Amino acid sequence: MPEPPPPSDPELRAELGIPDDVSIHRVDLSGRGDQTRLVPTEIHAATGDLVQFVVLDQRVHLLRFDTAGLSPEALAFLRSTEQDAPPPLLEQGVRLVLSFDGAPAGIYPFRVEGSGPPVRGRIVLSGGEP
Repeated sequence: MPEPPPPSDPELRAELGIPDDVSIHRVDLSGRGDQTRLVPTEIHAATGDLVQFVVLDQRVHLLRFDTAGLSPEALAFLRSTEQDAPPPLLEQGVRLVLSFDGAPAGIYPFRVEGSGPPVRGRIVLSGGEP
């Protein structure tokens, strides 16, 4: 299923006062049985964009970046912004919003743990310092 074009969440923009020139990308988290579902599994974004993860079911989901797959600059960015180990998403409707303002370009691989095996995805970030 293709990613909706940014901005994908006008309510989030209004709620957080996000300027119109900042793109908002959305990843939906859900599951059935012992399967976790991530839609889409890949986001193409630019430095300065936001990426939100939204829980659509009543399961607990945990997002973790693959630190071994990150460039040293990307890992340093995530750690400096305290986005490298977000808290678990505990209930339906909860959102995790990550800001890539000032982030270096590159691939940000992640996994979502929940019921069953982890599901992998990635954020492909263009712009900024390589």
